[in-house]
Amino acid sequence: MKEKNHQKTTSTLSMTTEKLPLGIRSHTLKNGSIAFEARVNRKGTKLQKRFGTLKEALGWKTSNDALIESGIDPSTVIHKKTLATAPNAMRDPALNPTAQLLGDGPSVRSVIENYLEHREKSHHKLPENQITNFKRVANDWGTFMVSDLRNEDLSNYISLLLKTPLKSEARRQAKGTLKGDPKTYSEASVRKFIYAMKVALEWQAKNSKAKLNDFLFDFDKNVIPAAWSGHRERRLKPGEDEKLYAAGVVRGDITYTPDDWRALIGFTLESAMRQQELAMAEWKQINADGLKMRIPAQHSKTKTGRTILLSKRAREIIELQRKTCPKGSSRIFHQFTSAGSICDSFAKLTSRAGIEDLTFHDLRHEATSRLCESGKLSMMAIMEMTGHGSMKTFKGYVHLIAHENNLRLD
Repeated sequence: MKEKNHQKTTSTLSMTTEKLPLGIRSHTLKNGSIAFEARVNRKGTKLQKRFGTLKEALGWKTSNDALIESGIDPSTVIHKKTLATAPNAMRDPALNPTAQLLGDGPSVRSVIENYLEHREKSHHKLPENQITNFKRVANDWGTFMVSDLRNEDLSNYISLLLKTPLKSEARRQAKGTLKGDPKTYSEASVRKFIYAMKVALEWQAKNSKAKLNDFLFDFDKNVIPAAWSGHRERRLKPGEDEKLYAAGVVRGDITYTPDDWRALIGFTLESAMRQQELAMAEWKQINADGLKMRIPAQHSKTKTGRTILLSKRAREIIELQRKTCPKGSSRIFHQFTSAGSICDSFAKLTSRAGIEDLTFHDLRHEATSRLCESGKLSMMAIMEMTGHGSMKTFKGYVHLIAHENNLRLD
């Protein structure tokens, strides 16, 4: 029966494709809707794009064919069109009143691409995680003209992002394996997207005659998320670490024991390492004397290697892990298969422990804060250990440095 249905579906799609104009193909999406893909492959120019309607696809292809025929490179021309590459919610007038036909001038995507090209050639390259933020914004806004941007557009964008499911959650939802409501982008992530857009547009304004709207990023208090208004305290409250350990019981699909969590969380609070660094940590990274540990550049989020000083408690945890490590395993925290498994399992752990609004990354903030309060290391030594590359990213901890607070001129 399945084979017959498959043949029937294939036959139907084939018939639909045969009826379409040359260079236009149809695709059936997971939700059952049809998308139309237009392709241009002429005189060395290859372009392709998907549209919601056949009319849009055919119009895009026809205009690009005409440009090529006239000797013009289509990639250098911005057409008036709808926000076809933005999220569905951004294109839906019912959800986004600012969805409209766009004017002429540089698009958000072209500005961001130019900025990334500029940074790639500069002596100070962007780290990969920041490049991802810029690319996300470029994909969301696509050919929306910078000249058409209004503060209201960005306000709507913020609201939509805060309601947008994470990609992994959306995939589970599509497969029907998601339990409960999908997780959406955090306020911190949305802020990074907006900041990336701001940096690129302001760079464009500095290097062109175009003037950027002075009020474009001047958001009202009722628009920006509460966490944007100032530094948010992300510290463990007294007794919460013990609550987390106690919640790590073995039953059903819960596979991590209190000892597993005590080792991982305890080591994080001693080292301020990120979750991917912990998941990828190997025995060979520990110095022969056992007092230091090297984080390779390829394991680091910022692609910069650094050295971790191992406290007495950190060394004790390593020895306990060595005793439970399966023969032949190269990883220190062998119980946790990946950074993703740490993140997902920690979210379930906090739920069982009854602790709200605490992420695994918050443990890194707690560890950095404790290092500052201990008075054992200088500020530069702490920055070297935690991997904070500039004062801009570290300034939120400066007030906690004990010995710095005790300095006097006389």
